[in-house]
Amino acid sequence: MKQPYLTVYDYGMGGVWTYVLAESREQIEARLPDLDLVAEAPGWMTLEMKGQLRMVDIDDDDRFLNSLRR
Repeated sequence: MKQPYLTVYDYGMGGVWTYVLAESREQIEARLPDLDLVAEAPGWMTLEMKGQLRMVDIDDDDRFLNSLRR
């Protein structure tokens, strides 16, 4: 059963935060090694900010995820 994992793509000057629906942390690490998995949201991230994050399924044809797979 898939569950959401908080991830960030750190591009040096900032990061792109998203939730990835996956079977496990290991699945994300294997298929999307450029993403960092985050155990807890950082202190500066408010509930409102968390609610606005995109949720993508690891198996979807998502433009953001596809760019990381290349």
